[in-house]
Amino acid sequence: MNRTLPPWALLLALVLVGVAAPVAAHPLRSTAVLLDLRESSVEGEVQLPLDQLELTLRRGLLEDTSTLAARRGEELTRYLGEHLAVLAADGRAFRVDLHSPEVRRIDGSEFLVVRLSMSPPPGATARALTLRYDAILHRVVTHTVFVYVRSDFEGGVFSAHPELLGVLRYRSTSLEMERSDGSWWRGFQSVFVLGTRHIAEGTDHLLFLLVLLLAAPLIGTRGRWAPSPSTGHGVKQVVKVVSAFTLGHSLTLAAGALGVLQVPQAPVEILIAVSILVSAVHALRPLFSGREPLIAVAFGLVHGLAFSTVLAEFGLDTRALVLSVLAFNLGIEAMQLAVVAVTLPWLLVLSRSPVHALVRGAGACFAGVAAVGWIAERAFSLQTPIVPFVDAVAGHALLGVALLAGLSLAVVGATRLRSRRAGRVLSATVAGSAPGGLG
Repeated sequence: MNRTLPPWALLLALVLVGVAAPVAAHPLRSTAVLLDLRESSVEGEVQLPLDQLELTLRRGLLEDTSTLAARRGEELTRYLGEHLAVLAADGRAFRVDLHSPEVRRIDGSEFLVVRLSMSPPPGATARALTLRYDAILHRVVTHTVFVYVRSDFEGGVFSAHPELLGVLRYRSTSLEMERSDGSWWRGFQSVFVLGTRHIAEGTDHLLFLLVLLLAAPLIGTRGRWAPSPSTGHGVKQVVKVVSAFTLGHSLTLAAGALGVLQVPQAPVEILIAVSILVSAVHALRPLFSGREPLIAVAFGLVHGLAFSTVLAEFGLDTRALVLSVLAFNLGIEAMQLAVVAVTLPWLLVLSRSPVHALVRGAGACFAGVAAVGWIAERAFSLQTPIVPFVDAVAGHALLGVALLAGLSLAVVGATRLRSRRAGRVLSATVAGSAPGGLG
């Protein structure tokens, strides 16, 4: 017989669900397996959510997470090893080494992170394997495990954009990986594109380059800027400055990426902002007239240290790292040349007109304000509206180039119009002063 629940019973049910919700509807966090493919091995790490691991082992893991790795690291590593196996294409087992775990906070939650190294059996490739994994899955049936390739030079995959291989679940705990279609050329191309994007999307690096270009076609005399004696001379000045900057950042990019030179990232980012501020002041009033290439080399060394951290994060082996340094640097240079190509002609046109001083002043002031915002943020952790504003303006860079081009063409047109009018006045004057011109 069908019966309708009375209102009080329905209300009681809702209350009970609400009370139970914090337990039953606890956010289910997933495990991530991140793989880094090397030439002859696979490195990586497993990130296990502690709350899910607690449900599996039921041993008070969450009581004191700060000392968990030291107290029970060996036990937890052994547990993971019992639930992880890697096989080659012919069924032989990889050698799997698990390193000491650590507790890491990821996206606001605590995870047990275990680094691993996997070596294929003799004669087998590291680029084809079967992963069998059921840690937590064998007890928590709602758990999921996401398996990513985090770094694969020959496959064109890098840590900033990992590639999802597949998802493991309670009754699906095996995953095959086959990546034999990669090549060094594919990786080279991918890192080259990454280098171009790093400049195109790096507002601070891009702004520094543009500030260099503002004063590069000019000559500093007695604390003021003056036009170069010729367009050719202005082009040579630009080539010297840009080449010097390239030399500087190429040296530290290679040294930093290869591990020869290691500098904390925070001071490097602050120095980059300082370099923009100094260059902006120099664009207004010459600070080191005639020594611009030397300053460009010095600042290039600083910017190169920032570039190197991008590659260092990939954890590539030596061969892939050397190729990546070359490709990344070429990508940076290609984008720099593109920026020079679309801005320099218009700056050269304007450099011999009074309008250039206005453009240079506006550009230098904008760069200076942006640099102050970055210094406040990076050195003192102060949030200002400057940085969001600069990022918003940077999103319309092409519009800025179009306006610069339009202004240059307008100046050229106005100059030619004045020349024609002057020519007509001169012709009329000459005609009026010629014999018989008085009638």
